[in-house]
Amino acid sequence: MLRTGKVEIDEIEANKELERAGLMSDDNSKPGRPLREFLSALRDANKLPQNIRQLYGAWKIKHSKTIAKVLQIFQF
Repeated sequence: MLRTGKVEIDEIEANKELERAGLMSDDNSKPGRPLREFLSALRDANKLPQNIRQLYGAWKIKHSKTIAKVLQIFQF
């Protein structure tokens, strides 16, 4: 994300990168489905991290370093 200058990605891109890293396999017929199911389970258990949100059915994942910068600014 940092190399391309992106601050936010969707669940399809995130699942593709997780598969490339060997952390979570992706579904070829429905890209991003395993991550969507995992994020839905976290949302239902009220354990969703602050940098992940669902907007109109699509998951948006912000880079964690952007969250830390915002928290430092609003802390004072």
